[in-house]
Amino acid sequence: MGAVYIGLPYLLVQRLNLGIVRQGFGTDKTVALTFDDGPDPATTPAVLDALRAAGVRATFFVIAANAEAHPDLIARLLQEGHEVEPHAARHVHAWIRSPWGALLDPVRAARRVSAVTGQVARYHRPPHGAYTLATVLGQHMAGVTGAHWSVEGGDWQRGATPESLPAQVLAKLHPGAVLVLHDAGPGASVTVPALPELLRQIQEAGWQALPLGELRGVKARGWRDVLSRK
Repeated sequence: MGAVYIGLPYLLVQRLNLGIVRQGFGTDKTVALTFDDGPDPATTPAVLDALRAAGVRATFFVIAANAEAHPDLIARLLQEGHEVEPHAARHVHAWIRSPWGALLDPVRAARRVSAVTGQVARYHRPPHGAYTLATVLGQHMAGVTGAHWSVEGGDWQRGATPESLPAQVLAKLHPGAVLVLHDAGPGASVTVPALPELLRQIQEAGWQALPLGELRGVKARGWRDVLSRK
């Protein structure tokens, strides 16, 4: 049973990207910039300040309770042109929660975040990017597309520092990449002080950072894409 419930979604969704968005397919130097786990009044404003100073917009995958607790931050995100999408109702790895909980989490997260933003949710990034069969079904029930990443900033990892983050990210960027960082939680302690320099280096290297929904060629992969390894 576990092979079907966890193993099959792991192979098809997390590894082969069936039905989800992992990156765009343009050939120009554009990337999607995404942030997880906010909003947090202690850290998100500094992220927004850095983005505004650099003239960059991004996509924020927010936790429902945080969005409900800080509608002023959600309003600022939207006013400054950022995308706001659901991350979780409860930030729990799908593999260690009940199937019922994993099924309902995307539905609840999308509904609660949409109630704050006033917009229909388009994407959903599950906690830790982890899927089960219930997660996939829950996303379908919520009418959202799973959103993964192709470049992980690693701001939460042991040994990560604000000084090391820019070089680590720049070394991995490629056309159409989807970069994930954190505007809240442990990763924010690295990303917040690093972000102005990271954005400067990204732009200096000729890259343009965009919200996920504006990335060229971004779409959910179908069976034809998976089989052709396109």
